[in-house]
Amino acid sequence: MQINKFFKNKYPFLTSYFENFFNSKKRFPQSIVFEGLDILSQYFFTLELARILNCEKEGLEDCNCTNCRWIRENKHPSIINVTPLDFKDDASKTVISVKQTEKITSIIKESSSYHRFFIFSGAKELVLDDNRQNKIREYQNIGYDLSKENWYPYPLNKKILQEEASNSLLKSTEEAPEKVTFVFLSNTKEDIISTIVSRSLVFKMPFWYEKSNINVKEFFENYPNENILNSIEKAAELINFQTSNNLDLIEILNSMQEYLFELIKKNCSNENLKNLITSDIKKVQKAKKQLSASVLPKYAIESLFIDLSYEGRKLC
Repeated sequence: MQINKFFKNKYPFLTSYFENFFNSKKRFPQSIVFEGLDILSQYFFTLELARILNCEKEGLEDCNCTNCRWIRENKHPSIINVTPLDFKDDASKTVISVKQTEKITSIIKESSSYHRFFIFSGAKELVLDDNRQNKIREYQNIGYDLSKENWYPYPLNKKILQEEASNSLLKSTEEAPEKVTFVFLSNTKEDIISTIVSRSLVFKMPFWYEKSNINVKEFFENYPNENILNSIEKAAELINFQTSNNLDLIEILNSMQEYLFELIKKNCSNENLKNLITSDIKKVQKAKKQLSASVLPKYAIESLFIDLSYEGRKLC
């Protein structure tokens, strides 16, 4: 059984783990939590796992059997998207409801020849910008696609998958029948109720910008006590590096947010520092929005690095 090389290049440890798992013939995990900023990659990697487990042949990466083809095209009955938009009868489009989780409990009692995947995310319907379209095309190039036009997976949080709905899932995630797997897509496992996380295997899907081999830690060398002068110099370095290597600035900023999320985890007991980092993550998000709105990269990045300096914070 072989995971597609596209995923192997992005996530060598993760793909090696699952390939070893497949080859061991052990029972596949009944519940998985993925965490990281790249929710789209989490989603398509889940489809790749489902493809291999449902392949009619040997689970090779280039297999084009009916099951492999349908899963790549997001049309297979083994893939159940559980979101505020999908797999529901009620009108609410903001949460995953208890009715949805109760429906799952009923469905998994029915036998199936497929290995079913219940994929939980905070999906939204939106007009996809160029950045999202380009990311989708990367997966379309290897045959994968989303389930609907203008449908896009978003990370879970405790407002979308609330405590009551989460609690109704606990028995199912712990005692799921064979050939049933629950997958939860998140920025961080802290955004999912701890009792689900404790019943799941948790995997980090990092979003370092591998194409550039850029180490964003270099731009946070003195964080959170950077001064304005150094910040301006680092902004210029980043712009020069991005321009000379023809890189996507938004992807680099995604990597910076990923790094800041990691800092929050390492400083979870320091409430003041957590609040500061959370505020800085929002500043990176603001810069991403500016770039998407065609603000000049030099202005957006320089403003961001000034805002991240300790002197800049006093001015905000």
